[in-house]
Amino acid sequence: MTIFIIGAGFTGMQLAATLVLERNKVVLVDNDPEKVRRASDAIDCTVLEADGNSIEVLKRAGIASANAFVALTGDDEVNMIACQIVDSACPGILKIARVRNYAYYSAVDAASRRKRMAGKDAIRAMYGMDAMVNPDVEAAGAILRAIEYGAVGNVIDLKDGYVLATLGVGNGSVLAGRRMRELSAIDGWDHLVAFAEQETGARIPRGDTMISAGDTLGVVSRSGDVAKAAQLAKTARETFQRIVIFGTGRVGTMLIPLVAERQSATLWQTLFDGRQNRREIIVVDRNAAKCHEIAGRHPGVRVLCGDITDETFMNEEDLYSCDLIVAASGNYELNMVTAAYMKSKGASKAIALTASTAYGAVARKLGIDVAVPMRGTVVDSIMSHLRGRNVSAIHSVCDRSFEIVEGDISDKSRFAGKKLRELGELDGEFLLLLAKDSGGMTAIPNGETALEAGSHVVLIARSENTELLARICGK
Repeated sequence: MTIFIIGAGFTGMQLAATLVLERNKVVLVDNDPEKVRRASDAIDCTVLEADGNSIEVLKRAGIASANAFVALTGDDEVNMIACQIVDSACPGILKIARVRNYAYYSAVDAASRRKRMAGKDAIRAMYGMDAMVNPDVEAAGAILRAIEYGAVGNVIDLKDGYVLATLGVGNGSVLAGRRMRELSAIDGWDHLVAFAEQETGARIPRGDTMISAGDTLGVVSRSGDVAKAAQLAKTARETFQRIVIFGTGRVGTMLIPLVAERQSATLWQTLFDGRQNRREIIVVDRNAAKCHEIAGRHPGVRVLCGDITDETFMNEEDLYSCDLIVAASGNYELNMVTAAYMKSKGASKAIALTASTAYGAVARKLGIDVAVPMRGTVVDSIMSHLRGRNVSAIHSVCDRSFEIVEGDISDKSRFAGKKLRELGELDGEFLLLLAKDSGGMTAIPNGETALEAGSHVVLIARSENTELLARICGK
């Protein structure tokens, strides 16, 4: 494929590097000389210093022969206009824009739902875009999932009642000292390990892979069974009564009502079954105007205007004793420092919004329970659109070493109708995690599971081996 990307910021560079790794042709365009120099030094692709919303520039660079166009500048309007310009000249090209203004995003999302219900093209008729990505929506959703599952680790929703939870293996875990093939003998273990991060590196486990305390496992489980898996792994899981949200930026502001909705649900549960577990939500920020706005919009939330690095302020408000600190400001480095420091002062659990997946290992060493990578969620969302119609979602794990791919088996796939044990002819390591057959049942597969045409599957493979996944699903 040939993909044009305008915007050589960190997200644009990460997307370009991912695409180049998969042997795609990438043209990266930016009008900032310093960004162009940095991208030219770091990525083996064509990098142009020019205005990406100039159709003449794009034509000279070969946009007419491109397969996709991705707009990732820091300006929403530029991204949207660029897609419209490309659409007018090359309507057959897939066009994707990053749009952070929630008013734009929500308006397009609502219009898309109405058009899909009417069986019409969702976005193109109005904006010339085939897809719009909002990084704040993606990040807020990832943080909310982590909260709902007790901050055991990052949680990926695999639909149909299944999730993939990242669990650390603690001291005293019944999993430690056992090989993967022995896990089925453990009472209560009804899960599948998708990947293992160990001292020797990340890997897709085999039957003889030994588990040790300190390993991190990606565990596929029914959503209601995550607590059981966490208990067996000796990963601490919490029920949060007192949550502190640091930062009233885009992600923090978006997260507050989502957590507050869960507070309302918990209150109803208290009224009906008598359990006293209503949450207290506390928002902290130094911006007085933002704090005033949040307080007026969410009367059930306690809003404090102050400096979270001020020891006197934190002690007076007794914030160190919270069950959960969610550091979700726009300053990613401060988020990590804040989350780690709050944990050291007594907070039970900590979630931090970080810049990229590269900070995951650092966050774990600092004692942060969940690190949500802002740029990684955007790249995954864009990649899911670039992989073709049979792929519905992409999830990168292990610092982008592996990809979890959700897709449908095409009737053109030469593997349609074959059983899993018959796929030995494939070159490359992969693992089938879930398979949904025509009858609607989703289950963790075994060697007898058949890949029926039209069935939905979830697979994991190394990021550089995505062609293997495409061959399984069929184009």
